[in-house]
Amino acid sequence: MRKGLLRVLMVMSLVLASGAAVASPASASEDPTGVICVLNQNTWLRASEHGAVLRTLTAGRGFRSHGIGSDTGTGVMWIYGHGAEAPWQDGWVPQSNLSGCYQP
Repeated sequence: MRKGLLRVLMVMSLVLASGAAVASPASASEDPTGVICVLNQNTWLRASEHGAVLRTLTAGRGFRSHGIGSDTGTGVMWIYGHGAEAPWQDGWVPQSNLSGCYQP
């Protein structure tokens, strides 16, 4: 009975933690520089424009921009920065995957 209760409590804590993560507002690191945007779709954070994928960023979460680059080969505008899921890891995302940008 005790093991069953512990198992139920562990499952409930995981469910509550995942629900809190989904309900959290868009945010990024506490770094005071840059513009904060909201990801309008799941997107890949890339090491360079059209480069290797570093991680997947989740729609609705924040992205802090540190600079802009452009890909002259395709006309896609790329934004350099980091997502709220990994504020220590900067990379590139297409500008079309961002919306609701503001200067904090």
